[in-house]
Amino acid sequence: MKNITMDPTATTMEYIIKSAIYENKMELITPSREYTDKEVAYIKGYIQSLEDMLEEFTLLNKEDLLSTYKICLN
Repeated sequence: MKNITMDPTATTMEYIIKSAIYENKMELITPSREYTDKEVAYIKGYIQSLEDMLEEFTLLNKEDLLSTYKICLN
């Protein structure tokens, strides 16, 4: 039987990336100041980069978890 364990570092990293995505999306919805079109484009690009990182990180994490076996005596 294969048990999947969560790596605390991976969980924290995932949380940080998701939080950054959320905060930047909220900044676009309710800006804290007036942004130029260039700045808005930069923020959107940054959000896309974070989403790509999260997807890649999730895939790598799943791959690592699938290759990890743990002995279960139950």
